[in-house]
Amino acid sequence: MLELLALLWGNCCHAQSHAPASHVISGSIHDPSDAAIVGAEVGLTLPDGRIVAQTKTDSYGNFRFSGINLGTYRVEAQHEGFRETTAIVRVIDRPQVAMKIVLPIAVAQQEVTVASSEAVPLVSNDVAENQNANTIERSALDQIPVFDQDYIATLSRFLDNSSLGTNGVSLVVNGVEANGPGVTNSAVKSVKINQNPYSALYSRPGRARIEIETKGGSAQYHGEVNVMFRDAVFDAKNAFATTKPPERRQYYEGSVTGPVGRNKKTTFLASVDEDRDDQQAFVVAQGLNDTIRANVPTPSQHFFASGRIFHDIGASDQFWIGYSYEQSSRKNQNVGGIILPEAGTNIFNVEHEVNISYRKVFSPRLLNQIHFLLGHQDTPVTSTTAAPSIVVQGAFIGGGAQGDSKRTEAHAEGADIVTYDRGKHDLKFGVEIPDWSRRGADDFTNFLGAYSFASLAEYAVARPANYLVQRGQGHLVFLEKNVAGFIEDNVRVTAGLQVSVGLRYYFQNYFHDDSKNLAPRFGFAWAPGKKSKTVIRGGGGVFFDRTGPRPIADLLHFNGVNLQRFIVENPTFPVDPGSLFAEPTSLVVLDPRARIPYTIQYGAGLERQITSQSTLSVNWIGTRGIDLFRSLDTNAPPPPLYAARPDSNLGQVRQLQSEGYQKSNAMEVSFRGRPTHLFTGQVQYTLSKTYNNTSGITYFPGNSFFPENDWARADTDSRHRLNLMGTFALSHYAKLGTAFSAYSGAPITVTTGNDDNHDGISNDRPAGLPRNTLHGPAFVDLDLSLSHEFMLTRGKKEGPSLTAQVGGFNVLNHRNDVTYVGVLTSPFFARAVAARSPRQMQMNLQFKF
Repeated sequence: MLELLALLWGNCCHAQSHAPASHVISGSIHDPSDAAIVGAEVGLTLPDGRIVAQTKTDSYGNFRFSGINLGTYRVEAQHEGFRETTAIVRVIDRPQVAMKIVLPIAVAQQEVTVASSEAVPLVSNDVAENQNANTIERSALDQIPVFDQDYIATLSRFLDNSSLGTNGVSLVVNGVEANGPGVTNSAVKSVKINQNPYSALYSRPGRARIEIETKGGSAQYHGEVNVMFRDAVFDAKNAFATTKPPERRQYYEGSVTGPVGRNKKTTFLASVDEDRDDQQAFVVAQGLNDTIRANVPTPSQHFFASGRIFHDIGASDQFWIGYSYEQSSRKNQNVGGIILPEAGTNIFNVEHEVNISYRKVFSPRLLNQIHFLLGHQDTPVTSTTAAPSIVVQGAFIGGGAQGDSKRTEAHAEGADIVTYDRGKHDLKFGVEIPDWSRRGADDFTNFLGAYSFASLAEYAVARPANYLVQRGQGHLVFLEKNVAGFIEDNVRVTAGLQVSVGLRYYFQNYFHDDSKNLAPRFGFAWAPGKKSKTVIRGGGGVFFDRTGPRPIADLLHFNGVNLQRFIVENPTFPVDPGSLFAEPTSLVVLDPRARIPYTIQYGAGLERQITSQSTLSVNWIGTRGIDLFRSLDTNAPPPPLYAARPDSNLGQVRQLQSEGYQKSNAMEVSFRGRPTHLFTGQVQYTLSKTYNNTSGITYFPGNSFFPENDWARADTDSRHRLNLMGTFALSHYAKLGTAFSAYSGAPITVTTGNDDNHDGISNDRPAGLPRNTLHGPAFVDLDLSLSHEFMLTRGKKEGPSLTAQVGGFNVLNHRNDVTYVGVLTSPFFARAVAARSPRQMQMNLQFKF
């Protein structure tokens, strides 16, 4: 039925077109084992060498050029580790047959000269080929310093915090939004940030998402095994540790792919990892009599396994199904700084997922891809100590964590994406379900209560500022629905100009005014001249946010009936439980005017190819956050006396609003490529300024009657950011991977430690002092890795190999302080109580076959 509809629709489009038809050249790139090559550079040129278009193969090894006139062309394909190959194609006035190009393995000399973080970068007037993107291909992932084999965290340094939504970074796997990669690290093909920043196919802008391409099945057996080891005996001592702790981490990971039996059309991919991490946290707190310093073990374990079966149907169609299982445990979480060991929590997580994907190629012009995921997750959290929580502002947090809860989730995700090429148009449209979940939210936090003291002096005389406790039904089940639809047309207006126009619609339940959630997107890329080495590009778009499950759970929990929250001002210590019956309960409500927040982002830039293998780009990016989430106490005691709440029958009434605003401007300079035969990589410098009046949906202004006074530097505002990542080819025998980051400090808010306006929240600032006035410490980090590959087959440059790598992280041993204290009553005021890791060493062994 789907095939019939597609053919009818294609014929209809053809019948309605009276203009001379332009044509499509499409095909796929493979290695000698018939495995698809992802990210191969494909160029289309005329016989005299003039460039017509350039692109890269997608996650299935396919490429497509649309809007091509009749004539003879050369298709040139290249990828790291393979010899460049050229094929001649003649376009005539009838449908073209998809090409299949096989790239031979490169000879030894070529392998030495192409050890790069990506293929040769060239400026392109393709809207999706912006040169300020950050791309790390598989070969570079094995050579750059990656702490704990966490590629996502390594690339996250190139993200823009001002572009992130309520749920943080958006992860896109093989073109579809996902919760995780679904495979272990060695099965990751590439990692990208900011590719096609204004595309309608994605929910968030480019610098708010990470795109991952994973490996597929192979007709021949290939595999990889990684062993990683760290031990504190080789490391420096943390600045806040009492003694150097015996920390250790052991990580085992691998993947294998190959045919299932003798049928090379059916292949598999299996991957597994196990991680044992014995780390410690460092407590620096102030008690009544002396400073409290302690090293606290925070061990964690992680296990992940996945398997996928791929079946090729005909020449281009493919179906695959996969299953993954993940289990992790973490102990003594949140401990460190002023948080004492007794206030920690233990977290356990189990997750199952089933992935199904089907790609159908109806014709060289029409392709349909369907992806579907089913999963189930359980995450219980328990406090290490069953006792009331005691918070002394800026001095210590002790007692129990009061963090007991359980999150369960049965979720479905899916997408159906149709790609249609017609003349100068490359049309994509479809439906996406980012999340459709039955969620369980069991909230048993603060059942034993939490006391807050303004200072150590108040704690010494047992005089808390307020007491928070919860009673009632903590169990909750609800359904969260998120649905999106999109359409995007990439139009090659002329040989030098491409324009992208798109529209995305977004729906989420539990929030108002969903009918207006239309997000237009636009982009362009123009290369003046046929052989221009300069491209001018720009664009903009609207990007809607998602609340995530936590705000929905709060609305359903704290409705005055299910789960009751009591905030007692100036209570006795300890509180008489019987006195709570006289206290009014607190509520969480949704502002009738609330809507889903959205971000408007726009920018323009200039790209220039400065050598045969490197480019330089300069971009300006503007971001505006509209109707951002915040919380407001609509029953707070009014000024000037702040004596009593307007409605004495209620306590705090936390209203979820979308009244926040953010303004950000940035100038970004990016270099990527290979300026010399010694270095390949990317460098990026960003000068930015971000102001807002909210830090998210859980943020309360210092005074609910004057929220406009909270307009100031954003919590994440870092004026200068410099990132470098790349590889130095020291010789034929060794490669030096490098990652360097330097950021100016983020701001800190000064608070009094008291609840001066009697609203139950100790976030009051001194009179007349804006938010975020203190300037935090700068961050400097240099990571290095030295690696050498040993070929295990004598006299050959291919086949099984063993790579040994030694990595050093924060090799300068620079003290990068975090957790600055801004409480005036604290003995640590304007000082740090925690720091990032000092210099650490890491050893890796990698076996490939």
